[in-house]
Amino acid sequence: MGFDTEFTTIDVERVIDSYQFAVPDPLDPSVVVEVVILPPLGSDARISLHTALWTVVVAAELWRSPLVPDEVGPRGVSRGAFWSDDWWERREALAKLRVPIVLACHYGAADLTAFRSGGQARELDALVRLTSAAGGLVTLLPFRSQRGNENGYWWESLSVSVRDTMSQAPAGKKSLAVLGKACGVAKLDVPEGWVSRMTEYRREHLAEFLEYGVNDAYIVLEYLARLWGDGVVPPITLSGGAAAALVDSGSAYLGASSPAEFRRKFAGLVDEDNGVEAVEEGDRLSFYAKRGRNPLDGSAAQLSSAFARAYHGGLNSCPMPGYYPIPTVDIDAQNAYPTAMALVRDLDWEAGAIEEVVHERFLTIDDLPTASTPFVGFVSFEFPAEVAHPCLPIVADGTLVYPRTSEGVAGSWSGGPEVCLALRLGAEVYCQIGFFGRELRRDGRPSLSLRNGVKQLIDDRNAAKALFGKGSLEEQTLKTGVNSVYGKTAQDVAEQRSWDALSQEMDNVGGSAISSPYHAATTTSFVRAQLLATMNQIVDRGGCVYSVTTDGFITDLSVDEVASLDLYGLAEPLRESRTALTGDPSIWETKHQQDDLVNFTTRGNASLSFGGVCAHNGLKVPKGVVEDSAEDREYLLRAVVTREGRVPNGYTRFPSFQELSRTENRRDFIPSRVERSVSMDYDLKRKPVMSSMTPEFVPLPDGTMHEVATFTTEPWETVEECLRARQIAREMAQTSCLRTVAQWRDWDVRYSHGKGRRIVTPQRAVLMSIVMAHRQGVVEIPTLAEGALSVQQRLDWLAEWGLGTVSRGDWDNARRPERTSQMLPRETLEPYLSRMRQMPSGEHPGPADRLPL
Repeated sequence: MGFDTEFTTIDVERVIDSYQFAVPDPLDPSVVVEVVILPPLGSDARISLHTALWTVVVAAELWRSPLVPDEVGPRGVSRGAFWSDDWWERREALAKLRVPIVLACHYGAADLTAFRSGGQARELDALVRLTSAAGGLVTLLPFRSQRGNENGYWWESLSVSVRDTMSQAPAGKKSLAVLGKACGVAKLDVPEGWVSRMTEYRREHLAEFLEYGVNDAYIVLEYLARLWGDGVVPPITLSGGAAAALVDSGSAYLGASSPAEFRRKFAGLVDEDNGVEAVEEGDRLSFYAKRGRNPLDGSAAQLSSAFARAYHGGLNSCPMPGYYPIPTVDIDAQNAYPTAMALVRDLDWEAGAIEEVVHERFLTIDDLPTASTPFVGFVSFEFPAEVAHPCLPIVADGTLVYPRTSEGVAGSWSGGPEVCLALRLGAEVYCQIGFFGRELRRDGRPSLSLRNGVKQLIDDRNAAKALFGKGSLEEQTLKTGVNSVYGKTAQDVAEQRSWDALSQEMDNVGGSAISSPYHAATTTSFVRAQLLATMNQIVDRGGCVYSVTTDGFITDLSVDEVASLDLYGLAEPLRESRTALTGDPSIWETKHQQDDLVNFTTRGNASLSFGGVCAHNGLKVPKGVVEDSAEDREYLLRAVVTREGRVPNGYTRFPSFQELSRTENRRDFIPSRVERSVSMDYDLKRKPVMSSMTPEFVPLPDGTMHEVATFTTEPWETVEECLRARQIAREMAQTSCLRTVAQWRDWDVRYSHGKGRRIVTPQRAVLMSIVMAHRQGVVEIPTLAEGALSVQQRLDWLAEWGLGTVSRGDWDNARRPERTSQMLPRETLEPYLSRMRQMPSGEHPGPADRLPL
């Protein structure tokens, strides 16, 4: 059932002008029944969702559908067909006598909030049954809507699922006009000036108003039928559909007879009741705990936990801020994430997923003969001084920092591809604790279920490209499906929280059908390793890398020159993967080219060249300005090169899903103005080389010239240096900015001669680092690992050491991946760490154990 509304916003009030629906005739689907419900003209009256839907049921005679039980008619079902004195029994019996509806809209935040809720006793509040997903509002499971007539003799029973075409369309193709074009239904327009005065338009041009409104509902209906087929319940989101397809292909590949068996073979997960009690309740990862699952065994629990800690986001950096009036090219890794996924080897979870444990030793190249070797470890490291781009990240200050050494922190959880590259770059890598996964073999070769599934999606995309053309919505939809598979493997691996409208609180989103820390962490590690290897070899060849963003970079080398690089051995498996997926070994493609480049920060660069880069760093485009247009480029460039501080950038926002669905102080879909300013300063993920800094002057179209400091960067020696530099920049941004050479010299004076942050380590820092080390799986302390003890008993035991106290919140947060950057080096934790590890569970520290630091 396609659905849409028309409304008029007057000041802070919204008048609903119409509710319109389009639904196939239940006995002749070639006929579409259109229904428009009109509230009294200009009034604030609203209709309930149940009343609206049952009105359509009657008007379109949906009760005649073969999906509806015979007992149901236009008045619903008679009381005698289901009644019982037991409330639960009659409710369940009535639920079976329902009309099942999939209510589909476009941008449900506007339309689903147009119904009345809470106005009558026991009236259904549909908004609390919804979830925000991929830009739309949806239901994860159908909800019931049951209502009796005045005397309770006739009852109307509905089962409602909600879908939103915002969640069913690829990025850049989400407008209703584009969806209509794809399914052969042109979106209608209203004459200029009327769109904000729909109440008047309805009053003066009723026929045109009705046709315009119901046409949008018809587009939604036809688009979903075109995408998924007539009568098919669409998946919740496009990415969810891709994940379901991968479960099907993966089940066939792995010989799994059910989704549950697939989860066991693919990710080492089983249903909660069947799992081994290998993980304490507080230590369970949210991606499986939320879905009522457990690791298959202790080995699966240990390995999944380690890979979850090693899961990081994309590589984003700005190695060369400034102005470069020379030819440069923006090069992308072709299908970077699908290519990497196709290199991830399956693990033999059922045979015990850990092949070997590495403990307190240096790693060698022989340990990781290929970047695909399944490995994860907590490592400390030091790169040679000549390495331009170290490749082992540390999570700090909410981002990834790539220092030359791990000095000052205990280390970092890292995946196999980046560790392999680090060793090939000549780094010393010391593994405190690490695990090699046991590979699953298939016909004597590594099992690659992700490759099999991704290839199937790519083949489908190529078929769509041949049928409908490159860039068509059909081809772009399947492209989105291919690229979204990685995101579904990573869903809630790094804990994600969202608003749960039913419970009225924030909660973890839970994993998808294919969530797997091993697959997600290894995939993203491979993509980062690919880019970092390329950047290092470009620099070695005498080229420059100006910016890198997730799956591409800007350089002064040509795409052919980049394609000739061997990437320290990574190019060969990447080409093999591309060949297996597409038949073409090419791994790079040109995205943009420009003759001028202003590179100001991570995800921030601009060119006036047509077709050149234009990345806004969060700066919102003014209303009426088309993104990437000449006007947009000039706006961004002017804002950056003329700034004296943060750039004012207010915008209009609509309420969040939380604001729309909360039961107290609920907001209607009314826009509000947000006043904010955005920093365009370089983010100091790398250290400015002050001796390289020059003032370059950027010309604007009006003939004015503006100074922009231009310089190279190098890796920070330690994370601590980076954090201190970023803090100084934040303080300066309160009153100024970092645009000119003089401003950067001011920063350098503060950084080079200001007071350092390193102080004598307090006892509590030692205590918290010990807790982090245990909770992060780096070390095991018998008493803290004793499952028979409550968390409070363990905290009490820690307090006996005289180093301070640990709260329950400290204990819970200590296992979060970003806490590794706060963990002190192991030698500073002595002698307490060794004494705690050597003390058997059940014993308590005495005065001799509590020697002062």
